[in-house]
Amino acid sequence: MMFPYGEWVLLFLTLLAWTEKRTSRRFFLILTIAWLIGKSLEIAFTATMPWNWHFARIAVMLVFWVWALQRAKHRLLPLLFTSLIVFVETLFIVNEPGVFPYVSWLFAIVLVLVAWLSAKSYWGTAAALVGSALLNLAFVRFTYDGIIRYIDLPNDYVWNVGVGLFTAWAGLSLVWQSYAGREQIKTDAELIPSNGLATYEASEERKPRQ
Repeated sequence: MMFPYGEWVLLFLTLLAWTEKRTSRRFFLILTIAWLIGKSLEIAFTATMPWNWHFARIAVMLVFWVWALQRAKHRLLPLLFTSLIVFVETLFIVNEPGVFPYVSWLFAIVLVLVAWLSAKSYWGTAAALVGSALLNLAFVRFTYDGIIRYIDLPNDYVWNVGVGLFTAWAGLSLVWQSYAGREQIKTDAELIPSNGLATYEASEERKPRQ
């Protein structure tokens, strides 16, 4: 198992949200509770080879998916499109493993583009990507049966890349909103003197001449 980058990122964001008392702290609290419940299941139920189920990650993905689904404008079609791409990737890797280098990254780029173009929002894209990843867990369970000796569900690549993608996307969105807000304030500040001058000139023109 790789270093748990995703878990540490979530822990950092949770502590940051609570330290700065952001409105998102309730969201991260729910994710933390889901992770703890999932981790308890991992301790209670030992993994049976070759399937190593990461219930903590699955619990976080489920909560995040429901949260995103409630805020998505387009739900069914983005999930359908992304699920088809993920299923094709799974079948391709099973039947033609190692034929093309970086095939996982190629499918990831196509997957994100399709999700974004069909959902047209952050939460819609998140709901489509996470939902297709959850459906693919069941698909992998039956597709890989009798073929492999060990597999993580979900694997480190899907988990770490997913957490990194949504974190970076949300961070860039916040930066852009902050920049756009400052530009709007600056524009409003520049318009106030000119508007005041225009109002003064209009009032002077309306005055009757002596």
